[in-house]
Amino acid sequence: MQAWYVLIFLLALVQPTVQAQDTEPTVVTGVGFDADHFASESNGRYGVIVLTGSGGGKANDTARLIAEMGYDVLSLAYFDRAGSALVPETLEMIPLEYFDAPKKWLMGRSNTRDDGVVIYGLSKGAELALVLASHDSDYKAVIALAPSHVVWQGNPKDFSDLMSSPSSWSWKGQPLPFVPYVSNEEKESMGFTNRHAASLTNKVAVERALIPVEKIDAPILLLSGGMDATWPASRMGTEICSSANSSPTDMPCTLLIYEEGDHLLSNYQTESFGAVAKFLQSVSQ
Repeated sequence: MQAWYVLIFLLALVQPTVQAQDTEPTVVTGVGFDADHFASESNGRYGVIVLTGSGGGKANDTARLIAEMGYDVLSLAYFDRAGSALVPETLEMIPLEYFDAPKKWLMGRSNTRDDGVVIYGLSKGAELALVLASHDSDYKAVIALAPSHVVWQGNPKDFSDLMSSPSSWSWKGQPLPFVPYVSNEEKESMGFTNRHAASLTNKVAVERALIPVEKIDAPILLLSGGMDATWPASRMGTEICSSANSSPTDMPCTLLIYEEGDHLLSNYQTESFGAVAKFLQSVSQ
């Protein structure tokens, strides 16, 4: 059994050697998903799927940085508040089946490995990445920035309807169990300033909505900021690694906490992407 651990970064990491490549994306056409593809000149590495957060659309800035490390990257939208013919406008009941086609598309590239992909999620996308990897062994490594250990209630188009929103994700047409949000009034009456932290006091809902990370048979890298004001990612990351490293699988879960970091580690870009590069290199060996 591999012990889990937390690393607190106060100084810059030594950057691993990577082959920088100038990359511009091409829109993937003729498929049933919405994605931009960043091609690389490397061969024999896992392709990487990048998932954005609750803002919707695509995380092309992150995807480009990963591609410049020498990886084929698919920047994948799963909802888009601006509207799209291929994905919904709201983050509600997103079917996990949607992600099968882009995964197979990336595995089918001539220069990528055909036995799986790496998945990289930011915030809400980190929640999704862990959910997907717990359902599908084709995900050979997981990178989750600002992760969640539970499935959350969905996000409607009109946030005044938040309290009646269904689950964020579905499987075979059924909603995944989720943690519902408390109202702002409940949050304040409970003495909380953060809605997610207040909602996590619903122990029954949390137990039902736990992502079964113990089923993930792949290495997991979690990154979080100690000053995250969006949700308690470091606390939730601790829960993830505790469960994952107590499972029968021999795959490590590592949590890196950047003490002064915000939700998406905007003030630790060099350090956090250095850690991601090292992780991806270890997965590619």
